[in-house]
Amino acid sequence: MAEPVRVGVIGTGIGVAHIEALRRVPEATVVAVCSARQERAEAIARRFRIRHATTDYHDLLGADIDAVIVASPPALHLPIARDAIAAGKHVFCEKPLTVTLDDARVLHELARQAGVVHMLNHQQRFMAPYARAKVLLDKGFIGDLTIADARMVFNPVDYLRSPSWSDSKAGWFTDAAQGGGIMSGSAGPHLIDLLLWYGGPIAAVAAQTAVTQPAIPLRDGREARDINAADAFIMLVRFAHGGMGTIRGIPVGYHQTSGFGLDLHGTAGSLLVEHGGLRGATAGDDDLAELPLPDDIPQDRVVIAGIFIDAVRAGGPSPTPNFADGVAVQALLAAAETAARTGEWVNVESGSKV
Repeated sequence: MAEPVRVGVIGTGIGVAHIEALRRVPEATVVAVCSARQERAEAIARRFRIRHATTDYHDLLGADIDAVIVASPPALHLPIARDAIAAGKHVFCEKPLTVTLDDARVLHELARQAGVVHMLNHQQRFMAPYARAKVLLDKGFIGDLTIADARMVFNPVDYLRSPSWSDSKAGWFTDAAQGGGIMSGSAGPHLIDLLLWYGGPIAAVAAQTAVTQPAIPLRDGREARDINAADAFIMLVRFAHGGMGTIRGIPVGYHQTSGFGLDLHGTAGSLLVEHGGLRGATAGDDDLAELPLPDDIPQDRVVIAGIFIDAVRAGGPSPTPNFADGVAVQALLAAAETAARTGEWVNVESGSKV
């Protein structure tokens, strides 16, 4: 493909971040944007000089579009991505891939059969400290992984009051049935993907969840009520190789800094990612030390966008993280939800990571 890849972006909440990233990928051009409200679609189109704005995503699936970014609420991922695949478009989807495991499997199989490039936005992998930790892990820096802890401190109050989100954000994000909440719709998929990436398949999980913020004031003076999507969660996981791990969502309501953290401990050393840095030590070291990171790595969303565009230009295959990774994440989420409800360890369905 000699010409730039023509992209349509569906969704103008987090979709704006995708537009900004794609503008930094020379081989891509955003030619259409879709929003639930026409005035917002037109405002975003004016802001980024995008030629076509619509409220009907089917308008984006015409012959002049090569690929779509699905940045809608999770409950809409299945129908939108399914229609895009049927139209022969390459698909880059926001996480989570879908709301249910069965739907995730359907989308993966449809994309596989159609031969389109498919990727999932687990961009945490491409942040410099996480990417460097993966390289060191694969080189044997910590030996065999024995214990992992992935966590995020998250403020649901400030999150839903962010001016970056569309007016409809609170409506779906507070509803578990629509794939909302910090565990299912936000931090959880990222944390799960990281542990699967570092540690391989997870065999079983135990979990507890909670809604700690039953009512959240919004920036327009309204209040989100009847919240049923978990904002606090602790998962204890058992890797197929025998190691253990924890996955934690830690909600706060008083303007503390949100952020991801990761600890990896093995038979020969440790790696710790926190506050944008990476520390590590092997068994022979006296103490943890800051490990150097490349200073020329582009922003993580730009990196993953570039990987997707390169794959589209090459005609495939689909780089990771892709829909297969989304199926694996959804399998663990489904098992964790069952574990939280029953109070028992639950086996993660085998073969979910394909």
